[in-house]
Amino acid sequence: MPDSLSLDPKHVAIERYFGELFNHGRVELVPELLHPEYVNGSPGSPDLPRDRSGVVIIVGALRRAFPDLNYQIDDVVVGQDAIAVRTTLRGTHLGDFFGLPATGKRVEVSQMTIERFRDGKIIEHHRVTDELALRQQLGAAT
Repeated sequence: MPDSLSLDPKHVAIERYFGELFNHGRVELVPELLHPEYVNGSPGSPDLPRDRSGVVIIVGALRRAFPDLNYQIDDVVVGQDAIAVRTTLRGTHLGDFFGLPATGKRVEVSQMTIERFRDGKIIEHHRVTDELALRQQLGAAT
């Protein structure tokens, strides 16, 4: 019998967000998973649009840079209108990554996100990534 967490619609949306949107690059799911008023509140990629169109760009860029991109969901904390998620991003750097040419190196990086929901869709996103570990693993930082 499934536990109550697996039945929470926010949890189901998060599983699809990481599993289908990011891991499989199914950007056609953006309107289904992200609210029309979606705002990306994360500090990374300041030149990209903060709305749903920016997510499409980010997913494409990540999938080109890391064709085997895989987000593993490690922890989920469900609140009334938000979910906190701890993930591990893994992939092999085989394409340009925001100006950094392919290195062929494998990466494994921790991330924390908070996704706020409205009307069953993600409306607000906040993310913290271990950017230093990512850059060190790619040989872009010491």
